[in-house]
Amino acid sequence: MMQLTVSKYILSDKANCQYCYKCLRNCPVKSISFKNNESLVIEEECVLCGTCVLTCPQSAKTYRKDSDKMIQLFGKPFVLSIAPSFYAHFEEPLKILSLLRSLGAVYISETAVGAEYVTNEYLKLFQKRTGPAITTSCPVVVSLIEKHYPELKDYLLELKSPALAHYEFLNHMFGSIPKIFISPCIAKKEELDGKFDVVLTFEELEGIIEKQGLKEKVSTLKETFPDAPYPRRTRIYPESGGIIRSASFEGKHDSQSYILEGINNIIEFLNTLQSLEEKVLIEASACVGGCINGPAMRKDDNILQRRLRMRKIISQLDKLEGKRIDTDSIPLQIHRTFKDRKVRYNVPDHLISKILEEMGKTDPVKELNCTGCGYETCREKARAVAIGKAEKEMCFEYLVEKVSSFSNLVVEETPNAIIIYQDSDVLYLNNSAKSLFSDYSNELIIDICSKFKADSSRIHELYVKSRKVYLYPKVFDLPNNGGTVVLLVDMTEMMVQKEKMNEMRKKTIQKIEEVLNDQMKLAQDIASLLGESIAETKSHFSEFKRFLGDENVDM
Repeated sequence: MMQLTVSKYILSDKANCQYCYKCLRNCPVKSISFKNNESLVIEEECVLCGTCVLTCPQSAKTYRKDSDKMIQLFGKPFVLSIAPSFYAHFEEPLKILSLLRSLGAVYISETAVGAEYVTNEYLKLFQKRTGPAITTSCPVVVSLIEKHYPELKDYLLELKSPALAHYEFLNHMFGSIPKIFISPCIAKKEELDGKFDVVLTFEELEGIIEKQGLKEKVSTLKETFPDAPYPRRTRIYPESGGIIRSASFEGKHDSQSYILEGINNIIEFLNTLQSLEEKVLIEASACVGGCINGPAMRKDDNILQRRLRMRKIISQLDKLEGKRIDTDSIPLQIHRTFKDRKVRYNVPDHLISKILEEMGKTDPVKELNCTGCGYETCREKARAVAIGKAEKEMCFEYLVEKVSSFSNLVVEETPNAIIIYQDSDVLYLNNSAKSLFSDYSNELIIDICSKFKADSSRIHELYVKSRKVYLYPKVFDLPNNGGTVVLLVDMTEMMVQKEKMNEMRKKTIQKIEEVLNDQMKLAQDIASLLGESIAETKSHFSEFKRFLGDENVDM
């Protein structure tokens, strides 16, 4: 069995996890393992779309926070890359920039500068294509293809993302000065690992401002603009269709294009991509609506409000007279190749069949493919069990059948007799009831049960096969007129023991009375000779006799 790595980017809280499988049901690539009462994300398969974080009702899934790294840089010089969706997230984004300058940011640049380089190269590469080409700005899309559809990696345009291109730009300009990147994307934490010193989400930045008590300070600051050089046309990248519209600027691109959004839509598209022959530029984004609807965007508004906020700030920034980026004057190496990172499991069909049989799915008809466990088919679930990612008990049908079988076994083997009857029909007798009433007709059994039901608060005597038995009934009616259940607790042994104890008490009292009488006669003879009273002795004997005789010897 292959050893899988637990994700260091998506973290699991075992204490909060309620094993509801909602994260797995919503995970588009099924990269979540449920094993030994613990839910973990598998790094080799996870594409960091953030779906599990957003859908978990118990907050048992979260992403790695790097706020402390950011705080450690406060008061020291650092350079900052802000994704264009920064303007969509914050109410007063330009004041937030002022705060970051006061905390040590010596240079604030827009990630859209890197997008200028990427857009120019998109146009050049696409002109050479004869078929479909997919943009590579979204790291989730790139991971999806590398980890799950490596056979389609040649459809990707061989370029770095705007964030990686911007890192190359900042590295060229500032060398080893610490660099911070801020965006609404969780996947950037993996993509930019080893590049930027700190990779934050907008949520994390808000948390820092709150934790450091800087909220009031923000309202007192004046607005600050990012530093030049400025992007020419790529600030709209985070909007739906922003990449294509940027590439179409100044009439440079008039070929057929298509906007593809949503991780599940992309997966469905990739499954049939090889049948597409037309030359088309596909703007692919894992988030429906683009980056302004990313997993770490604010949740108290809607995508239209974010777009309007962003457009308002962009209209201000477009009026700035600062220098625009000239991609020819600062050449950067932004071309890249893509890898086959798919994990391949060797699971033979006979093992899958064996696991299906163990789950009670001995026939294809029993493979319900209900998706309740999170997997699309029962065979896919069985394969996950074979790999070690899942447990058989995750199948609700299997679990119900297992519990039901156990319950039936308990009912059948209990020493208490259980009868279920309805009107004039005996519906069920467990093994104890069958043995107890083996010589009784159904009519007689129902008559006995009816009498027990009418007087269910006491122990009943019953002669069975010439033997007296004592039975204590528990009676209740099933819902929806499903019949009456009579559970008979056999009290015979206890009652026999009680009778033996009572008999022993009777004999003991009789023996004591005989001894008392003998002693009394002897005492009277002695008293008559000695002239002594025996009243006190008689009183003690009488008290002892009453003590023994007070026990209830009758049934």
